[in-house]
Amino acid sequence: MTIASPGYRSSWRPPLLGKRVRRWFAARWNLNLLLAVISIGSILLLWQIAQPLGIPALSRLPPPTEVVASSAKLLRSKLYWEGWQLSVERILSGFIIAQLIGIPIGLMMAMHRASFDTFFPVVEILRPIPPVAWIPISILFWPTRELSVIFIVFLGAFWIVLLNTIGGASNIDPNYRRAALSLGSTQWDLFWRIILPATTPSIMTGMAVGMGIAWEMVVAAEMVAGRTGLGYLLWQSFEVNAIAQCIVCMISIGIAGYLSSELVRMFGRMVAPWQRRH
Repeated sequence: MTIASPGYRSSWRPPLLGKRVRRWFAARWNLNLLLAVISIGSILLLWQIAQPLGIPALSRLPPPTEVVASSAKLLRSKLYWEGWQLSVERILSGFIIAQLIGIPIGLMMAMHRASFDTFFPVVEILRPIPPVAWIPISILFWPTRELSVIFIVFLGAFWIVLLNTIGGASNIDPNYRRAALSLGSTQWDLFWRIILPATTPSIMTGMAVGMGIAWEMVVAAEMVAGRTGLGYLLWQSFEVNAIAQCIVCMISIGIAGYLSSELVRMFGRMVAPWQRRH
């Protein structure tokens, strides 16, 4: 048997595959992705075997394979993509109007006590009314069904951003204001350099939450007052007993809501970079 001398170094190296695999799993986003795939895969597997096993509730639904087949057919439909387009247009219209009105009113109510005392009782009376409850009134009030749907979307996003704006501006330490005024800052400087930057994270949170609620409202409004859109297509699929197509519409709405909220969060990270998590 040959014994290598102390200065001898073997040319063999352990395979790098194991190290690379460990690094891959060590990366947080890769681990999160793996966990997401496992959780979604487990749900799909349980759903697929629900009928043979006779699992209550799930056994009444078509299996994922049937849903995939229905989605392949629906994705080739012009009506489906027109529904996407119309729902997104309604969301953008109602959501943007809600921000343009809700953010200034919220800042005004937070900065001026008289404005708060004037408007807050009205806000507290109207806010608990679900936006869906406004559908009959909106149909009567607005000249077209399209405007009534946009109005319901507006209400869903308006109250959230309004209250978040009021809360964010009201929680600013008053010592910051006093220090700025004592150093000669004007009210304009106070607003742009202290109040608005400090309130921006709360506004972004309200926008992200409001976007999710806006999608809930547009679906409900399209079911009742609309004649087009993903919500209307969802209800029509249910009425003709096309349950697989109904599930495809539900998944589409969930994807649309997620992408919309993610875009709002990305915008929030751009306008408030100091709030980024490392």
